[in-house]
Amino acid sequence: MPRRPILLLVTCLLVGCGGAVPPASAAERAQVPVTLYTTRWCPVCAHARGWLRARGVPFVERDVESDRAAAARWRQLNRAGTVPVADVDGRVLVGFVRDEWREALDAAAHRRAGRASVR
Repeated sequence: MPRRPILLLVTCLLVGCGGAVPPASAAERAQVPVTLYTTRWCPVCAHARGWLRARGVPFVERDVESDRAAAARWRQLNRAGTVPVADVDGRVLVGFVRDEWREALDAAAHRRAGRASVR
């Protein structure tokens, strides 16, 4: 049997089955710049903050109620006016959806490490 069709089939299967971004290492994730726009009273913000800390992801937290510059930037990123909002290396995430945040962090970590991520 010719090799090319088998290689093509295997390649298609591997690419087709890899729908998610592969996990990045903690060291790679630590290199991703993350800015978290929050308020003190927001319980979802507290969950997002804890999730980042539990994964060892450094982040800059900006309180949109006490910091005018942060509030202005937050309004540019999210016209709906909800929190939390995360800027993960230029990708804006509105609300807190664990899988979406994990994918954004891993994709940014791979990009910064010079590796292509499979989607």
